[in-house]
Amino acid sequence: MSVLAIDFGKSKCGYAIGTLFVSESGTVRTSEIIEKTKRFEKIAVGLPLSMSGNYSTQTFEAIKFALKLKKMGKSVFFIDERMTTKMAKTFSKTDDDRFSAEQLLLEYLNNPSNSIEFKLSRLELEEEISCQTVLFIEVPFNDRITFENALVYSKDPYIAYTHFETGSFVYRVWKDLNDKIKTLEKKPDLVIINKDCRQLLSNLEFSSDVLLVDVKYE
Repeated sequence: MSVLAIDFGKSKCGYAIGTLFVSESGTVRTSEIIEKTKRFEKIAVGLPLSMSGNYSTQTFEAIKFALKLKKMGKSVFFIDERMTTKMAKTFSKTDDDRFSAEQLLLEYLNNPSNSIEFKLSRLELEEEISCQTVLFIEVPFNDRITFENALVYSKDPYIAYTHFETGSFVYRVWKDLNDKIKTLEKKPDLVIINKDCRQLLSNLEFSSDVLLVDVKYE
């Protein structure tokens, strides 16, 4: 089964197609990329993180695009594209979008376990929750939780996107989250954490009420 890899951009996208190696690649306008995806079931999308490993505006543009693919019934896998971008600059590639897509495809074909499968998720709550400052850890946004301030940590692209859409800043690097918390005069009064990630609680450097929750994946 052929895989389509996409280096997504706001104006143009690089693409590469192959099963064991790159058999076709090129660049198209972003307005044309959806048409390119229609005959593929499995699609690898570059995740443009900052060099520090955190999310950027470009990251969420790529996730928004991947969400369209999921709604079309595609299986979507993210590939950290920091190294492909660096390689394109190192080799002075003029068509760096095409080159990056080729590297994304090869990375997925050679190391599929290193990819992140894009899964939708939801948090179901029986009761409403209200607090002043909340810290979400690997938990998607739910409008039954009301708060004045929020901190969010997640390495899950979809979970991160649900919070980004509501205006919250999302941390992907734990150290950066802890550094931010240290600067707060008032620490979070509630931590809402995915029960499958409860081991992260031992890394918190403050005390707070904790709510362990089930996150349902689709």
